[in-house]
Amino acid sequence: MAKTVEDTISTGAYWDPDTWHLARAAYVADLDNDPNGPDAFIGWLHRAIEQHAARGVRGRARLRAEHSPAGDGRRGFNRHHPLRASTRAALEQAIVEDRRTGGVVLSRSGFLREAVVVAVDASRRRAGGELTMVAGRLPNHPVRS
Repeated sequence: MAKTVEDTISTGAYWDPDTWHLARAAYVADLDNDPNGPDAFIGWLHRAIEQHAARGVRGRARLRAEHSPAGDGRRGFNRHHPLRASTRAALEQAIVEDRRTGGVVLSRSGFLREAVVVAVDASRRRAGGELTMVAGRLPNHPVRS
């Protein structure tokens, strides 16, 4: 059966440097510690967003209370990510649900940040508690262990 390619939507996100570096480190750690982990950073990001959206309003609220914001106040930066249309729709639906039901108002960047912080925590647990920061560019086609 042929695999269809889903449309993507360029989605801008504001990243604080600490969260960006942790996300990259978590993705690389998952290459070695998560046999079902994505083979590309954008796949890792998709999974983080989709899992966070699937948690529902109550699940996100519980995790929001457990995960304090990262970042040291340094100036961040914007990046555009080609999100699958279905992932972008799930992200936006979750933002609306959180606002309507949970009284939480988040931007796309805020939701993405929450999703990433939770995914980083899961990756850290899989790695035995430590993540190693990654210098330079991430590999396009990483070798998995």
